[in-house]
This record gives sequence, C-alpha cells and structure tokens, in this order.
Amino acid sequence: MSRPDAASSRTPRTAPRVRRAAIALLVALALAPALGLPAVAAASQPASTPTPGAGPLWALPEGGDLLSAFGRSDYNEQDGTPQQVASPDAPSRQALQFTLGGGDERTELEPKIPQQREGQVQYYSYVARLADDFPTDVNTWQVLLQWHHLGSSGSPPIALEVRGNRLMLAAEGEDLQDLGPIRPGDQVDVTMRVLFSQDPSRGAVDVWRGSDHVMRAYRPEGGTMLDEGNYLKVGLYRDDSIDEEGRLWLEDLRVGPTIESVRSPATSSTAAPVEDGTTASPTSSSSSTSDTLTWVAGGLLVLVVLGAVFSLGRRFARR
Repeated sequence: MSRPDAASSRTPRTAPRVRRAAIALLVALALAPALGLPAVAAASQPASTPTPGAGPLWALPEGGDLLSAFGRSDYNEQDGTPQQVASPDAPSRQALQFTLGGGDERTELEPKIPQQREGQVQYYSYVARLADDFPTDVNTWQVLLQWHHLGSSGSPPIALEVRGNRLMLAAEGEDLQDLGPIRPGDQVDVTMRVLFSQDPSRGAVDVWRGSDHVMRAYRPEGGTMLDEGNYLKVGLYRDDSIDEEGRLWLEDLRVGPTIESVRSPATSSTAAPVEDGTTASPTSSSSSTSDTLTWVAGGLLVLVVLGAVFSLGRRFARR
C-alpha cells in the first residue's frame, strides 16, 4: 500500500483550525461596533471632510415657487401668511415678505432640511432686509431665526433676536449675547456655525456679521440642543405686547457643510466671512481621550486575532 504524501496527511488535520481562526477573525470584526470598537476598514480610511467649495445642502430658491421649499402649518402662519415678492435690494431676485400687525405674534416657515442631531456641525447664512419702520427699539423679544428643540414647551436653545436696537443671540430666551447695533431699514447679514450638542462643554456657536467674526465659540449653559434634535424656523415671532407693525424681507437663507458653501450672493458685504482657527472643535478633550482609548482597544483586538492565526500557521509549517 502506498503511503500518502506529507501534504495530503497534514491538510485534513489543519484545515479545520484555519477555518476556525478565519471565523474567529470575522466574528471579532463583526462584534467590534457593538463593543464600541472601530472597524478595521474604518481604521484605514481618513475621516470624511466636506469638499472645499461644495454647494449648500439647502438654499432659498432664486426663482419659481419659493414657498415650496418650506414646511408650512396654520400654527406657524397663525398671524400672517408669508408672501413671495421682488427683493427690495435686487428686484431681479425673489424674496419672502413676513408681516405682523400690532398685537400679532407669529409668521414663520420651516425649511425642508433634516433635523439637527447630536455632534453635527452646520453652517448657516441669513440675509434679510428690515422695513424702514421696523420697531428695532422695543425692549422685548423679536425672533428672526430659531433652532427649536423637539419638545413643545419652552424657549429654543438658540435664537437670533432684535431688541433694544441690538442684534442678539438668545439661549432659551435668556443669556443674551450682543452681536452689535441694528436699526430700521438695515440689512441683517449673518453667517453662523453651530456645533449641536446637549453637552454644554461641546455645543458652541460662532457668528459673523458680514465678514466680522463677532462671536467666537459661545457655549450656552444648556447646550445648543435641549433634547435629541433641533429644527429650523425662519420669519418673525415676537412678543404680542408690541403694538407696532413689523415687516422684513428674507432675501437669502443657506445651510451647508462649510463656511464657503453658504456664501450668499444677496449680501451687501464685499468681504466673505473666514474661519480663523478660533471656532470650537467638534470633539471635546474628554471625548478625544475616549476615542483614543477606543482605537487602542480595537487595535489590540485585531492584533490578538492575527497573532492566533500566525501561531496556527507556524504549527502548520512544522508538520
């Protein structure tokens, strides 16, 4: 009887071990996300970054039916229906006119964009013209732009307001941050960068008026989110004790991944806002430490599995 060669005698005993090792590796990689560990494929890929010069995620249309780009409700338009008109600054462009009479409270729209979630960073540009008789001098709230929490009660975590002849950023209706003077007939030209988080040590807001960086990494005490999401509202929402008419024209509104992506052609500023390295990082130092530990743990897991496979390979070579 002929003796089987060495290779054929080894294969039946070793193949199950190799298969088991391969299965172990696959199981480890599959379980890594559940254990809070990064996937190997992710480790080899750099974090995705917005493409410089990419366009906005959403922008007020320059023509056609502007109102179709917004979610609408009787609640938001309870005291006034927005009207599409020619822009007071550029008649060739269309704008949305928001008007409230004395004692009226709300005329607003919701841009059709996804809700903002924990850890997101987004940029916004807002360009509007106040009417020549807009009551900027009242000493109570008039909201132009707000990021509202999903809950139905309470003031929004972030809002852009006009009061006392000043443009203000309000956090939950309080903690007013002065962004500079404002007068009837002014163009409100604002760019904002918002890092959304319920954690007050992470959530932050930067504001530019024209090209001037007037607010740097402001962190509201309650964070920039009060629950699991925010949604954007634009128009005019104010204290119903105001007995003067208020009117403004929304000339542009943009949402995007970079400050360049929300640059507005409707602005009267000749210089564009520029980030100068003082904006808040999306990740706090504590979470950066946690991420580092996670990557170390994931790397050790992969090394252990690969070591087991290598050991089996050496046993195979000795047989």
